[in-house]
Amino acid sequence: MGTHLTREKYVEHIKSDFSLMFHALAGPTVAVASCPDWDTNDLARHMGMVYLHQAYVVENAQPPENEEHLESFADIDSEFELLDVGYAAIIKALDVGREERPTWSWHHSDFTTDFWFRRMAHETVIHRIDAQLCRGEVTAIDEDLAVDGVDEVLDFLPLLGSWDEVPNVDFGIVAVCAITSQGAIYWTVEFTSERATVTRADGVHPRARLTISGDAQALDLYLWGRITSEDARTTLTGDGEVTFKKLMQVAVL
Repeated sequence: MGTHLTREKYVEHIKSDFSLMFHALAGPTVAVASCPDWDTNDLARHMGMVYLHQAYVVENAQPPENEEHLESFADIDSEFELLDVGYAAIIKALDVGREERPTWSWHHSDFTTDFWFRRMAHETVIHRIDAQLCRGEVTAIDEDLAVDGVDEVLDFLPLLGSWDEVPNVDFGIVAVCAITSQGAIYWTVEFTSERATVTRADGVHPRARLTISGDAQALDLYLWGRITSEDARTTLTGDGEVTFKKLMQVAVL
């Protein structure tokens, strides 16, 4: 559905959320409950590698054919040094003045440089939440970024059916409603045996099988599997949540 914030805003969010994430990760090594089998060192290394990989993609407009672009970083033993190096690389790559051009992405329809400004902002904020959850003190997600996050993660759903092992499911219609300071924002997600589609809407679809509503941050976290429907900030009506969550999980992996 395209990006909704400016490049400047995305970079601003990357910088502020990275600072919060780094501070949270820098404490004693503990398990990351929202990322099974990871501890805080694993999360730091993951983010460093993600930043380095996507910086290469943005700089070269294509994915690397192998891991040669990472060879110069192979001797970095410290997860936090790698995280710092990766962060510097992605900030350099995401130059707001960078010319727009066709760029590789795994998305079904967005092959722009802007895609990566958006993707890296949301990658950073969700993993910032993961890091802060380890310490028991979570900073709120900016409302505009959270709305954009809901929009982005829902737009992963049309990827279903792109692989033989992930078939489309004739599930029906899901209505999503984000309550914001400026009013309600609605999406209609329709799953058929042929495709999944996501559109902005004027209200809850009258044939929605499942309706999910809540504040924008709660919806963003719910769709990314960081909170459950038992969280008081979310409301679900209808049926089929288990299947919907499985579809979401497949789409975001």
